[in-house]
Amino acid sequence: MNGTYECINTLHAGGTELVKKMDAHIALSRIINTLKIKKKGLPLDKIALSLVSARIDKPDSVLQSVKHIRDASSATLEFDIKPEEIHERTYYRGLELLGENAERIYPSLMDEVNKKFGLDLNYVFIDWTSSFFNGDSCKLAKPGYSRDHRPDKRQVKLGLAMTAGKCIPFHFSVEEGNLVDTKQFRKDYLAIESRLPKTALMIFDKGANSKENGELIRNSGRDYLTAIKNTTELLERLKQVDKSLMVELFRYKTGERVFAWWKKRDDVYDFFYFDERKAKREAKKRGEVIKKILLEKEALAKKILGKGAKGLRRLTKRKKVTKELNNVIVTTEVTIQNRLIKKTDEELWAELEKDKDLDGFFALESSRRLKPKSALRLYRRKDKIEKLICDLKNVHRIRPFRVWTDNAVKGAALICMIATLFVGLCQQAMGVVGKTKKTLLDRLRRLTLVITCDAFGMFISKKFANVTKFLEKFINLSFG
Repeated sequence: MNGTYECINTLHAGGTELVKKMDAHIALSRIINTLKIKKKGLPLDKIALSLVSARIDKPDSVLQSVKHIRDASSATLEFDIKPEEIHERTYYRGLELLGENAERIYPSLMDEVNKKFGLDLNYVFIDWTSSFFNGDSCKLAKPGYSRDHRPDKRQVKLGLAMTAGKCIPFHFSVEEGNLVDTKQFRKDYLAIESRLPKTALMIFDKGANSKENGELIRNSGRDYLTAIKNTTELLERLKQVDKSLMVELFRYKTGERVFAWWKKRDDVYDFFYFDERKAKREAKKRGEVIKKILLEKEALAKKILGKGAKGLRRLTKRKKVTKELNNVIVTTEVTIQNRLIKKTDEELWAELEKDKDLDGFFALESSRRLKPKSALRLYRRKDKIEKLICDLKNVHRIRPFRVWTDNAVKGAALICMIATLFVGLCQQAMGVVGKTKKTLLDRLRRLTLVITCDAFGMFISKKFANVTKFLEKFINLSFG
């Protein structure tokens, strides 16, 4: 009796299908091929396409991505990659070449996106973040301020610029971890200046606010909107604001109101705001801090009264601290003790409440004459780029970098940026902008390609499985 034997293999297909559709529309592979920087072995465009699809399917290190491409992804079929061409070394080398040419690849990709989707650059959000780095061989990775609460690790700085309309990240930069925002702003602005219309308004956080940056933007004929740093000068100016002259802008659903007042200062406009909801929140926080400090003071007094010198010794804490120093790990013991200052409860209370009259106040600065309500609305929309940074870190897992050279770090950042760009364009094309990227990716990752072969390994058929209404719409989607 003759029997028929079939081999059925299931592969992840969501990331591959999305990348294939986007490549057909904005030609990432053509952009890479025009560079002519890799002539032997697996073509660089196939390395890039498969890495982006793996980043969408299962974001992980380059090593794990290569394993995913080889064993569990439909990328080998759709991008015509032979199994014997898939090697970790090939992909690491390809990643370095992509990073070396990232400043040519991504702008060219944005030119294609602009042709197909249109980029409204009249309002541009700029922001910066950091990602920690494991190791010490990368020159970009340096000790600096960590946004990931990992000050024990070296940092790499990322700069992003995004359109306010369709929220498309049209520029990114990778810089040294100890570069401050004011200096990185200058680099990023000069990189995108030629692509900005003269009507552009740059919107950024107060961390990059400086006299030099403001003059740079104004001298180029463009404008900016940013927050004013909480300096002593600003606090004095806020104290001089007459609340009775402030105009009510709007009310929250809970009834709290927001007031505003503005004035011209030299070549810029200052906008002062008073938010009743913010004032209540800050007053509550101050009360909790005061209560905590007074309780700690009371507990400390009881320990000293009851135990004397022994009580003071018990306040001393010792812990071991480990730091990386070049190729050596240094462990040292640190002694920590609270400084004892003799102050009455009234003195502590007065010190903690000295700025309570400023609760609820904040200020913006712009070189363009805006209405106070418009200025506040535009600045608050800056949270869109903050959400993009959150997606890069938590959805596409750009942190930590698990590669060891400058170009490889830039290449890893490029792959993550292309992945989040493709997902964002897919959101718009499918009309699900209100959904988070995580929700969209969870649905895409359910798409499975089923391959059926006979007993001799000959191909019989392939079809998609787990196709929901959403995935059916995605499969039939045309970005044109």
